Amino acid sequence: MASLYKRYKWIDDPETGKKVKEEYPNWWGRYVDAHGIERRIPLSASKPVAQRKLNELVEQARLEKTGLVSPAEKEAKRPIHEHIDDFEKHHAANENSEQYAHEIIQKVKAVVAFCGWRNASQIRENDVESFLYDLRKVQGRSIQTSNNYLRAIKSFVRWMVRNKRMVANLLEGLSMLNTRTDRRHDRRPLDENEFALLLQAAETGPPSVGLLGRDRAMLYLLAGWTGFRRGELGSLSLRSFNFGSHPATVTVEASYSKHRRKDVQILHPNLVDRLLEWLEKRKPASDGEILFPISKKTCGTDRKTSDMIQFDLAAARVYIGSLHGGLVLHDGLHTVIPLHDIGRRGVLRIENGAHAVIDEIIFLIFRHRAAFSGAGMGAEEHEPGDGLHIH
Repeated sequence: MASLYKRYKWIDDPETGKKVKEEYPNWWGRYVDAHGIERRIPLSASKPVAQRKLNELVEQARLEKTGLVSPAEKEAKRPIHEHIDDFEKHHAANENSEQYAHEIIQKVKAVVAFCGWRNASQIRENDVESFLYDLRKVQGRSIQTSNNYLRAIKSFVRWMVRNKRMVANLLEGLSMLNTRTDRRHDRRPLDENEFALLLQAAETGPPSVGLLGRDRAMLYLLAGWTGFRRGELGSLSLRSFNFGSHPATVTVEASYSKHRRKDVQILHPNLVDRLLEWLEKRKPASDGEILFPISKKTCGTDRKTSDMIQFDLAAARVYIGSLHGGLVLHDGLHTVIPLHDIGRRGVLRIENGAHAVIDEIIFLIFRHRAAFSGAGMGAEEHEPGDGLHIH
């Protein structure tokens, strides 16, 4: 039997100091939902309004129990911020990085705030189109940024439909725009001479963002040769390397990999020599010490690797002249990636510990000239210049 009731709380009387009972302002309703569970919820400070809301809840439960109303229709009327909170918990449960989850949620909240949606039943394509138009034409943001917001809100709505919080995907008809028509920053890989000068600038330069120059140079080399992302590089310790195997390998554990699986990469012999030489100077205190403390997930601090690379590019620019713009280690959110065309250029990924029989011939895919020797690698090394991009 549904009913209205008042709730009370005990407070200290400021005059007498005694405990007195005080009413909560709202009337509360008690009713049984479609699943037979007793619910108690605050309704309204006005008793007539509270009674009307309670009657609606009882009727909704009756219709849902008889199959005349779907659970999704009911969920769609809940405050949308409750769904966003649950969407954020969904990302946390899937162990997505805090930064990734935060950026997705902030974008969803920005779209919802602009559109003025109070519940999911108000979601409309034209509202999102208006938001994206304002973002590009009024705020001057790029098509790439516009696509990122659209991607975020569409992923939220897909999650709503998948979890029966909406009947249908109302944004299914919205498509990404062509970013090639709005190039704000043209991206290209560093050529071998530029990459050599970047390494030289790092190795001979002072500390930046808490990393010594030789550590930064090794970080760039590993990024270029392995294709590992910022967070993956930030997880590496001595335990990650197997110098005894042939060829030597480096492993990123599944908990740090973007793919959520163990990733193993082959290391070229010359890079192994450089690594061993660097480790002699680095002298890690233990096998488990993080070699590159740049990721909050492994060392508690997120270092701005973009500032670090800008610092070394500024030093290299003295020699390069035309080199400009910003270079970043890929963190899963940027279009700038280390080592694009992995595989075609000869760097192989070994997954799930299933090592293939690999001859030295795979390294002949890389042809390199003596110009790279300026980075200290020697005249016959292979081309890691594809591993870092500038824009």
